[in-house]
Amino acid sequence: MTSHDDVFDTPETRQPTILSVYNQKGGVGKTTTSVNLALALAALGKSVVLIDFDPQSSATSNFLLRDKAKVGINDLLRKETFVEDAITPTAFDGLSMIVGARKLYSLEHALDSRGGSQRGLRKALHFSRNPPDYVVIDCPPALGHLAAGALAASDRLIVPVFPGRYALDGLRRTLQVVEHIQNGLNPSLALAGILMLSITNDEVGRESLTQLRNEFPEQMFRTAFPYDVDVVKATYRRMPATIFTPDGRTTARFAALAWEIVHGRGSAPDDAQLKPALERIQAWHEATDTSYSARRASSIDEGEEPGGGGNGARQAERNGARSGGGMGAGLVGLLIGLLAGFALGAAVGQPILGRLLGLGG
Repeated sequence: MTSHDDVFDTPETRQPTILSVYNQKGGVGKTTTSVNLALALAALGKSVVLIDFDPQSSATSNFLLRDKAKVGINDLLRKETFVEDAITPTAFDGLSMIVGARKLYSLEHALDSRGGSQRGLRKALHFSRNPPDYVVIDCPPALGHLAAGALAASDRLIVPVFPGRYALDGLRRTLQVVEHIQNGLNPSLALAGILMLSITNDEVGRESLTQLRNEFPEQMFRTAFPYDVDVVKATYRRMPATIFTPDGRTTARFAALAWEIVHGRGSAPDDAQLKPALERIQAWHEATDTSYSARRASSIDEGEEPGGGGNGARQAERNGARSGGGMGAGLVGLLIGLLAGFALGAAVGQPILGRLLGLGG
């Protein structure tokens, strides 16, 4: 092979099923879904490549790839590497990754350089050897060149939704985008399903779930996710929720979601069918928890993760601590000044006030 064109001209190799996780609305759990679904699919025995296609690179920050990832999505889009060589294995059997890069901000139009509209990523993801079973793409929000390119490259789409007043509006706009892609760039794109995340046991959560199920009864995944504080903790610690709490309810539900992806939306595994996957996740937790703990302990002195994911939050935390310390010192100074003022007032204020009011002295 001497060029990328040679790869595309070789006899057809079995290609993976490409899944995009996308919602036009930001902050609805796309990265949480991408990272944990990819892990759950691997736990079911599938070979999976996770692509961090969001310039924020939050998915990349969930894996211990600082010293391993030599190339990533930026190199692939620039045609500087083949897809097989852009993949970095993770610590979890069956799961590899094409790491993200903040340089994607400046590569919004790079997809067009591959020959026609936003179809460049699809060509870049053509495997000539060792194809995985699944590719999972963590998409950026909004419909720029990157998101359009990911949808144009995908076979199936997962749409995560958070409960809330505008959940339905955001979902409708996203489905309009999907229809636009189906009518142009990718007629083969299918909706894998709508995924309800972080459902709270209150009026908002129950009403949102009821509305979605009433309006999209055939498109909803059977698996839905109640609000889980462990997911929030895992996100803060920059690690997958399934690894953070392998015996938690969210882990079991991601395994069930992966089962739906493999066997069809609406299929429901029993405990015995999920047991091997959950045992595999537990073993991963035991094998890697020390590594994650070591990274958390040393991250205050480290530079950015590949692509810079997560470090901004850590830096903000440190800045907040410093600013909080300065505010504390200011309050102490103010308190000392007030005490000094009261003491001074007690010493000289009464004679001066007496003279002003003609009370003597």
